[in-house]
Amino acid sequence: MFPPGFLGTRADILVDIVTLSFIVILPVLVVSWWLVRQRKDYANHRRIQLYLGITLAIVVAIFEYDLSTSGGIFEITKGGIYEGTAVLNWTIYIHMVFSILATIIWAGLIITSLIKFGKPPQPNNFSRTHRIFGWAGMVTMVGAGTTALPLYYFGFVA
Repeated sequence: MFPPGFLGTRADILVDIVTLSFIVILPVLVVSWWLVRQRKDYANHRRIQLYLGITLAIVVAIFEYDLSTSGGIFEITKGGIYEGTAVLNWTIYIHMVFSILATIIWAGLIITSLIKFGKPPQPNNFSRTHRIFGWAGMVTMVGAGTTALPLYYFGFVA
């Protein structure tokens, strides 16, 4: 559906963009966490999370459209030496688990936080729950990001 990617692999351009986006997303998440934990800069933390959430929602929606019109992840990863192997399949499954959990946690936390925290955002009774789910969201996003690179390699490079 989409044109070939710019990294010189079998991936299309959207797979290249989504994979490289983790190189930006993960450090920005760390900066956002640092701002709120060390600087108590709740407004910029909120702003960063909203921008990341909206951007990722758009990119993931387009990516899901790409997958659905291309026949799915197993179809677009055909042609490599790992096609149909347990290595590629398990990498896909593990990445999907992290990605789905991160999406559910992050989307739920953003929506709930917009409701529970005032404007400008300040700590309140929801803060402890927010920290717990924020930590879970970061862990699952790091999991999604770190599994994206081997998935890209096994699915599109090798």
